[in-house]
Amino acid sequence: MPKILLGVSSSFCANFLRGQVAFLVQHGFEVIIVSGPGEEISMLCKKENARLFTVNFTKRITPLTDFFQLLRIIRLIRRERPDIINAGNPKSGFLIMLAGYITGHKKRVFTLHGLLSDTKKGLIRRLITTTEKIACGIAGKVIVVSATLQTHAEKRKILPLGKGMVIGKGSANGIDLHLFPGKNTDPAGNAALKERLGLEKDNMVMGFLGRLSKDKGIDMLFEVFNVLEKAYPSLRLVIAGPIVEENPFSEHLLHQLYHGNKVMYLGKLYDVIPFYSITDILVLPSLREGFPNVLIEAAAMEVPVVASDIPGCKDAVQPGINGELFEKGNVAALTTLLEKLITNGELRVQYGRNGRKFARDHFSNETIWTGQLQLYKSMLNAV
Repeated sequence: MPKILLGVSSSFCANFLRGQVAFLVQHGFEVIIVSGPGEEISMLCKKENARLFTVNFTKRITPLTDFFQLLRIIRLIRRERPDIINAGNPKSGFLIMLAGYITGHKKRVFTLHGLLSDTKKGLIRRLITTTEKIACGIAGKVIVVSATLQTHAEKRKILPLGKGMVIGKGSANGIDLHLFPGKNTDPAGNAALKERLGLEKDNMVMGFLGRLSKDKGIDMLFEVFNVLEKAYPSLRLVIAGPIVEENPFSEHLLHQLYHGNKVMYLGKLYDVIPFYSITDILVLPSLREGFPNVLIEAAAMEVPVVASDIPGCKDAVQPGINGELFEKGNVAALTTLLEKLITNGELRVQYGRNGRKFARDHFSNETIWTGQLQLYKSMLNAV
């Protein structure tokens, strides 16, 4: 039985592996997962029959801690002797790739989820860029989660030409269309969440789902909402996701998150279907992405999307078909596009229907998993 080691940085990344692990087990693999500790990843391993090895990966540069974590991973690889290693960035992927290289492991796959260095400056940018180059350089193959990210990484000379590959139309794990069945499929859950939030029938919901950090454009999201809600008093902002202390957004907006009477904060969700069901427009004003799953999840749920015109988002949004793209950081452009959708219900419905078809045609789980499996089998068969 071939053994594969899959590495992710945190428990929150369980979404990148959900279903994929069971698929690999079904096809004869023994799966080991290296991840930061947490309930999500523990539940995934238990449900999908994987063994879990936890490492407290830090987001900051911590040389001494990182060194001891590298030693732990080296010991794990030497003990378990996996046939294939596949780890994703940022720091966890770098450390696991480095451990594989040091131990002489030949079949190394690096999954490039995005470039953390894109939003850094000065010495920190140079250091992170170096780790990204090393991780891509010492990998045997690099799975890139979107075509535009691959082009961008090659242009920045982080990803060597010819080493990267995109499976299907992109994404790390695809989407289970049965879990995201479209609008109005759970009226009871929809009504319950609306009641909990105090939403009235005439309220329009602008939604955000993801990590709450500066890189995700949270400051900009609030700035635009605070302009629009004055013109459209029935507009509400519903936000879900964990707060990232390592990349904080503005303090006064944190106060509005918890105390604003038109802002509802749901925290980290385990069931996101009711959130999508009550959302009229999903907004993702990120400064960097690899491939944002939330855009495809929203599309599958027939929710129109508005996102930054950056690598990754450009693969998940068809402008004028299932949503709109705006110039990164351009508050006026985002405000204009949101106003266009707020005032045009028929357009929102049209984008939603188109989005469902887009997700179904290009981003099913099976497409991504089958592509990964083919890569693994080719590596196992290689001399």
